Amino acid sequence: MSPKEILKAMYDAFATGNIPFILETISEDFTWKDPCDPSVVPYGGLRQGRKGMMNFFQAIGNSTNLTAWEVTDYVSEGDTVIAEGKHGFQSKKTGKGALLDWAMVWKFKDGVPVAGQSYYNTADCENAFREN
Repeated sequence: MSPKEILKAMYDAFATGNIPFILETISEDFTWKDPCDPSVVPYGGLRQGRKGMMNFFQAIGNSTNLTAWEVTDYVSEGDTVIAEGKHGFQSKKTGKGALLDWAMVWKFKDGVPVAGQSYYNTADCENAFREN
């Protein structure tokens, strides 16, 4: 499978809640960066390794209810794949929601995801977690 096909399979797994597939697919020393302030957004910040990614997915599940998930485009060049889409959620803490346009950049080595980073409007996301 190409990096783009692997990433599509990972997003399909996310949409169906198949987190074990994602964790088995990424490298053992995978690095993920979410741009939100982790003191505000439970899943924000840097995560390392499969255990770190498991904590990331647990933080998402424990803090939000998913209201929308859509991947709209993929761009692939060599060992880099960029995906674009929309993510909607409601904060379990505040009841406030957000609908975010995002881009995620994934790096592969020998056909295995080794790093990823998300880009989106952090203010909208963080506001959904703030009490006031």
